[in-house]
Amino acid sequence: MKKLLLVLGCSLIGSTYATTESAPAKTKSSVLVKAKDCNMSSPCEVIKTSAQILSQAVNQNISDEKSFTMIQNSIVPQINFDLMTRLALGSNWSLATKAQQDQLIELFKQQLIYSYTSALSRLKGAQVTITDSSIIGDKQNKAIVNSTLAMPSNGNSKNQPINIEYDLAKINNAWKIYDVKLEKVSIVTTYRSQFNDIVQNNGGVAELIKQLHAKVDNLKNDK
Repeated sequence: MKKLLLVLGCSLIGSTYATTESAPAKTKSSVLVKAKDCNMSSPCEVIKTSAQILSQAVNQNISDEKSFTMIQNSIVPQINFDLMTRLALGSNWSLATKAQQDQLIELFKQQLIYSYTSALSRLKGAQVTITDSSIIGDKQNKAIVNSTLAMPSNGNSKNQPINIEYDLAKINNAWKIYDVKLEKVSIVTTYRSQFNDIVQNNGGVAELIKQLHAKVDNLKNDK
C-alpha cells in the first residue's frame, strides 16, 4: 500500500489538483473533478488551477512529451522544490555544499516530474473532489487543502476513495506546494527515510546525487 501511494504521489502532486466545476465527462477515460468555490490567490485556487491543467493532459490523451512540457511550464512553478528538497534531506541538508544542494534540488525536481508524467494514464476515470481548505499557523503562512481521489470500480469491487492532503507555504506572497500526504503518508517523509539511508550508510551526499542521476536517466529512457 505504501509503495502504491508513493507511485501515485509522484503523479498526484499535480494530477489530483483537478478541481474545475465543468460538466461531468462523457467517457469513462475522463477525469471527473469537483471542488468548492476557491477565492483568487488562495491555497485552494492553486490546487484548482494546477488540476485543470493536469486533467486536460489525462482527458485529451496527450503524449508524454507534451505532458512533460505542460507540467514543466505550468505545474512546476506551483511547487517549492527548494523547500521540498530541504525537508526531504532533513539534517543531511547541512552536509551538502551549495553546489550539491543545487544539484539535489534539480535532480529531485526532475525525478518527480518524470515519475508523474509517466503515471498520468493511471488516472483515467478518476473522480477528484476537494473537501476543505484551511490556512494555519501563527503567521497564517501555512495551508492545508484536503481532497479525495476515487478510481473507477474494478469488476464487482468498488475502490475506496484515497484521502490526499496538500501542504502549502506562503512564500513571497504566493502559495506554493511543498508536500503531499496520501492516506497520511507524506511523500517528503518517505523520501527522507530513503535519502537518509543513502547518505548515512552508503557514501554520503555524493552517492545520493549519483543515485538520483541514475534514477532520472532511467526515467528519461523509459519515456
